[in-house]
Amino acid sequence: MQLRDSGDEWLDVDHPEVMVFLQQLSNDKAMQALSATDNDMVRVIDDLVDLLVANQVLIFTELPERVQSKLLARKQLRKDVNALQNLMIDDEGLF
Repeated sequence: MQLRDSGDEWLDVDHPEVMVFLQQLSNDKAMQALSATDNDMVRVIDDLVDLLVANQVLIFTELPERVQSKLLARKQLRKDVNALQNLMIDDEGLF
């Protein structure tokens, strides 16, 4: 253990308390980072499947039925949300 000039306690990086702290900190940050990117990754996968189907690299019906139904449900939900947003934008000028 070393002391800095300011009087703060200085622990080596391999000190058990520091290791526990860093591991907890990195685990929390990693989980937050993963959670933050989940929605983006889902959209990337949706777009990737659409691109592969459009370029006839993948045949949609070759995917498992559960995957097909989930992709179709998401596509319909996005379509509905976009339609609702368009209605709200169009209605802004009425009042």
